[in-house]
Order: sequence, then C-alpha cells, then structure tokens
Amino acid sequence: MSEARFWEPARERAQLWRLALGLVLVFAVWFAVSTAVLLAASALLGVPLGQIARADSLAGAAAVFLGFAGFHAGLALALPLLHRRGYRTLFGPQRRLELVHFARGAAVTLGIAAISYALMGLERLVLPPEIAPEIVRRTNLMPWLAGLLPAIALIAMQALAEEAVFRGYVLQQLRARSANVLIWGVAPSFLFGLLHFDATTFGPLNAAAYVFNAAVIGTLAALVTVKTGNLGAAAGLHFGNNVAMVLIGLKGSIEGFSLYLVEVDLESGYMTYSMLTQTALMVLAYLVWRRWWPNPRTIAKPGAGA
Repeated sequence: MSEARFWEPARERAQLWRLALGLVLVFAVWFAVSTAVLLAASALLGVPLGQIARADSLAGAAAVFLGFAGFHAGLALALPLLHRRGYRTLFGPQRRLELVHFARGAAVTLGIAAISYALMGLERLVLPPEIAPEIVRRTNLMPWLAGLLPAIALIAMQALAEEAVFRGYVLQQLRARSANVLIWGVAPSFLFGLLHFDATTFGPLNAAAYVFNAAVIGTLAALVTVKTGNLGAAAGLHFGNNVAMVLIGLKGSIEGFSLYLVEVDLESGYMTYSMLTQTALMVLAYLVWRRWWPNPRTIAKPGAGA
C-alpha cells in the first residue's frame, strides 16, 4: 500500500541521534537565514529590526515568510549528510508533491475559513458591541493587489517548509521506527504546536488554546499524510489556512499581507471560542474525509536515489 511506502526512505538510517542532529541543523540554518533576511530588510528599508519582525507591513511580512526558506535549505543539507537521501524523498513515493492532494487540502481549509467568516458576520448581529469583532480595511486595494501574488507565493513556500520538516522529515523518521501514532503523529504535532506559543500576543490562556489548535491540526495532517502517502494534502491544508489571512487577517498577528483585519482583544474569551471552533471544524472535516475521500491510487515503487 502507498501509505507503507511513505516512510520507506527513512528505514535505513532511522536512528534517533540522526534525527536529533538533523533537527538541530535544520533549525540552526532556519535561524541563520531568518536573521539574515530580517537584518537585510531592516538595512535596505531603513526600518528598525523590531518593526520589520512585527510583520505589520507588506515588507515586514515578506521578510518574515522569506526566512522560512531556511527550513528548505536546512533539510537539503541534513538529508544527504545524515540520511543519504534527497530532499524530494520527503514528498512521498513518487518524489513529487501530488498537486491534486494539495488542491483538495487547500479547499478544505479555505472552506473552513469561509465558514468562520460567515459565523463572524452572524456573531456581529447577536453579540454586544464590546465583544463582537470589528472588521476594518488595513490598506487600499491597489497596493494590496500589487503584493498579492508575491504574498501567495511566500505563503506557499512557508507552508511547504513547515510541512516538510514536521509531516515529512520528522514523521518519516519516527514512523520508520514505530507504528505508534502517539510517537510519529501526536508528539511531533505537540512540538509543532509549542512553536506557536505566544503569551505576549495572546495571553497565557489563548496562547495555550493556540498550541492546542496547532497540535490537533498537526496530528490530523500527519494522519492524512500517512493515509495518502504524499505530503501534498498536508501542505495544502497548511497553505489554505494561511492564505485565508491575505483577505482577512488578525490585527496584531502577522497582518502585513491582509486587505482587511479583524480587530478583537487577542486575550478575550471570544478569541478562545474562535480558536476552538476552528479546531472543531477541522476535526469534523477530517472525519468527513475519512468517510468519503477516495482511496489513494496505487503508486509504483520508485527507484533508488532522489
């Protein structure tokens, strides 16, 4: 079955020390690239580094997202050096991203975003004004349109970078050692969630809710990846979730690509409800997918190398 082959490239060199050293290398390269990009953007634009890192402008958001190229570079170094395999082995048996799976995954999370926006419209009708979210225009249409395609491209690169690390590299290496979903699915997704912890922005409670949301969605993405035998669906889920912010973003949270912004107290109970609602919708979408998504097509076993 294709799902058994997804982690096949990791079998020969699945020692934990290799994975640990590989992750150190990947994150070191990511940190170096991100820092270099932010410093370069600050110098070229004459804007303080802290302002660029807030990503509340088109240039700032572009710099933050461009830094995720460091994940791709780190993986391109770690995989041949420590595992003697190529970058494309992260995608699945055919050594390429299944674009149909990617499109389906993106459609799911864009659909969930549309439902969330519709719910927000209803909430504005029934909630007290001091609780209901406000939607405001962040920028004019023409500057937004000028940056639209670069924003979408950078979001696609960033989504694929994170999925290549967590649902590609980490999942493959751990699944090659154990069939226990807690080890290859839940634990890495919890780590993925912890990377999103931001008590400064969201407060302790909502930062924890954000971690829970990211961990649940990460686990579902891992299950989808193993079932389809390809990284495409998980990358699409991540891309659709992030690209939705290009139309309506969240004020105070990487807003530089957005045309509109939702103004809400990020530490409020409404924000907690919003995060948990998105989590529930993702779980529901996964259950529907398990019931009705067609079985993955049979994929011929690839040759050696990458």
